[in-house]
Amino acid sequence: MSPRTINAILISALDDVVTVIAELTEGDSAIFFKNGEITQVPVVGTIPQYHKLAIRDIKKTEPLKKYGEIIGQATRDISQGSHVHEHNMASPD
Repeated sequence: MSPRTINAILISALDDVVTVIAELTEGDSAIFFKNGEITQVPVVGTIPQYHKLAIRDIKKTEPLKKYGEIIGQATRDISQGSHVHEHNMASPD
């Protein structure tokens, strides 16, 4: 994959996560548009295709936003570039 290939989608500038469109592994970067500019976030671990990746550090109990809306809450600290899924977030009731 080219170093400047878009491989993640940010739905809203308010979001805390992007959706990766190809599996990413340690050493890759999630590359996406934010506010009309290309942004890169180094990947921590492995992010499966179509899963969420944190684009900022998120503290335990903080709400998580996607689509500009709260989609859940962090159940532990989540580092920028990490996989966001049921192992570290809880969906709202």
